[in-house]
Amino acid sequence: MTVQIVSGDPTLTQADVLALGHNARGRTELGTLETKLMQQFAPAFASYTRLARRGQQKPGTWWLWADTRPRLMFMTVRSSSVGATRLRYVESALMSIAREYELYSIQSLAIAPLGNAYENQEILSLIERWLAKISLPVVAYSDYVPGLSADEEF
Repeated sequence: MTVQIVSGDPTLTQADVLALGHNARGRTELGTLETKLMQQFAPAFASYTRLARRGQQKPGTWWLWADTRPRLMFMTVRSSSVGATRLRYVESALMSIAREYELYSIQSLAIAPLGNAYENQEILSLIERWLAKISLPVVAYSDYVPGLSADEEF
């Protein structure tokens, strides 16, 4: 199945699961999208932060919060809240998703932008490489445009 690349607001997704990039220390980053998600899904962020501070979230892994719609997938793609998204962590998390999505009954996946504009093209290539081969419908957001509902094809 192909990965659909779109621009828009990932918080308006129709996907079963919304994946977002986070860090292994659990510190919330202060970008516009992160702030909106944290306000909208405060209990999910609080639970992830507790896990991270106990050392239970390692870079290159992911964690699923199932108590919201869409469910939230925290992809641990950075070691700390400062610095670049590590491609090796993104790739490790994507490989794990490709192997395990059926175990978690994930029906469709939307991926919020995981890095900055400089990292984005390489990250989208990794998403294509690891998730285009599986039968899971995937939408990857290349740009965050607040309030704009993307044309997702699920």
